[in-house]
Amino acid sequence: MARRWAVLLLLALLPGCLESQATLRWRPDGAMDLVIRVAGAPPSLAEGLRAQGFWVRATGGGLVAGRDLKAPGWDRLSGWIPGRFVYRDPSGVVFARTSYVLFEDYQLSGRFVPLRAAGLPAWLAPVPFRFVVEAPFAPVYANADRREGRRLVWEGTLGSVIAPRVVYRLWYPERAVLLLLVSGLVLWRRLRRPRAG
Repeated sequence: MARRWAVLLLLALLPGCLESQATLRWRPDGAMDLVIRVAGAPPSLAEGLRAQGFWVRATGGGLVAGRDLKAPGWDRLSGWIPGRFVYRDPSGVVFARTSYVLFEDYQLSGRFVPLRAAGLPAWLAPVPFRFVVEAPFAPVYANADRREGRRLVWEGTLGSVIAPRVVYRLWYPERAVLLLLVSGLVLWRRLRRPRAG
């Protein structure tokens, strides 16, 4: 009986010792990676994360896990064609890119519960959690709880719903130059055509 109380006490106190953070790094070519850090994590957590496709590395008193998230068909060249590309991650996060030839809007939105998204056990629900989005450019819009330079931060627990919404707008001046060159060439050819008769 005393042993059971010790286990229950450990389960009650352990979440207070744990801290977790997921960092999504976003690059202009659409490549992304997600890195999860859990301080004070028991080694059994590594198995659940590996099952989700993460690489896992043990650190002093915790673990670091990560995986690439680049959506298939999402690359810089495909943005030359106007349109919208949407990738829905199984976690509940939605990545979208809308191309307007001269610029592209990149958007992250959705709702997810970190506990379910990472396949973690229910007893970790009260563990503090930070979701961080890093990008080399400033957002046009973000509903983050706070900003740390270009890092956007949402805070909660592993069992709470995180609902990020971020929009980045990237301009591509080289596309404008190319369009002007092509338009100028077409106009020049039309003006140089010999007139009949």
